[in-house]
Amino acid sequence: MRVGIEAWLATANRHQRVALLSHQAALLSTGETSAQAMYRHFGENFKALFGPEHGYFGRAAAGEETITDMHPSWGIPVYSLYGKDRKPTPEMLAGIDTLVIDLQDLGVRCYTYLATLKLALEACQENGVECVVCERPTPLYGMSSGPIAEPEHFSFVAPCALPLVYGMTHPEVAQWLQLPHTAACMEGCERSAERPLDAPEFLPPSPAIRSWETARIYPSTVFAEALPQLDIGRATPYAFRMLGAPWIKGQALAEELNTVGLPGLTAYDFTQSTANGAVRFHLTDFNAYDPWQVTTRLLQTLQKCYGSEHLFDHPEARPAWMTQLCGTDKWRDILA
Repeated sequence: MRVGIEAWLATANRHQRVALLSHQAALLSTGETSAQAMYRHFGENFKALFGPEHGYFGRAAAGEETITDMHPSWGIPVYSLYGKDRKPTPEMLAGIDTLVIDLQDLGVRCYTYLATLKLALEACQENGVECVVCERPTPLYGMSSGPIAEPEHFSFVAPCALPLVYGMTHPEVAQWLQLPHTAACMEGCERSAERPLDAPEFLPPSPAIRSWETARIYPSTVFAEALPQLDIGRATPYAFRMLGAPWIKGQALAEELNTVGLPGLTAYDFTQSTANGAVRFHLTDFNAYDPWQVTTRLLQTLQKCYGSEHLFDHPEARPAWMTQLCGTDKWRDILA
């Protein structure tokens, strides 16, 4: 197979002045990053890089602002779109004919690459810059789950009226947004949630999304960002695939969750010390998987087993952030 940027580069005019919005996770079948392939193809006409949340080099933590810098080898600016600017400015786009967007995304609305895509498309439209949107395999392709973001709750984690899991590739999103672009589609494979065997290596598109399975389970457990008293293993290989806390009884909670039923997932006791009980989640049936139903049943079961004082009545809880993640305050109904 060829990912979108490979297909586009095969016929791209070397004399246009180009910039790239991407990150180190965007690999080609050759093993090159998109930026390396662009630099090789365009040479001095490759004018700038743009980086989303976590930065082009992918080193920044979740929510950590990044700064604009110069590329250490190529001497071109690496503009931050997760700092004082979230949208490419006219100054950043000056002297650019074409902005190419190539991001490994998940198909989850609160994962901020959706907002960055939308703002970059708008900036290109406003500044007369052509925009090429490149396609990559998407871990949750074709899936729709969770609340649709409401306009009164739009934010950087809910930038438009899509469900929590919207399951589209970036060119499909750009078409849905009805913003001008050229689609650079994948070739040699069907669009599917299954990763093609000959797809480029999957590298973490953000520090905690370390595997294809993590990317798929992420929308079911991302609510824990609003409950920092819960440990989601962010610094471990099990990020977003576990929940832990001093008051959790791992074996009992796993049994209760499996009795309730998590569509497509199985829970296992993951207690590794006396300080923290924990459960781990394994994706057993993607076709049966419903991320929002899993979230609903997790929250209801945690409240039933441990009480509201350990959830959104806890002093560390961030209900306003839960509303932003969900794009609606109706999530409260599931705990009523």
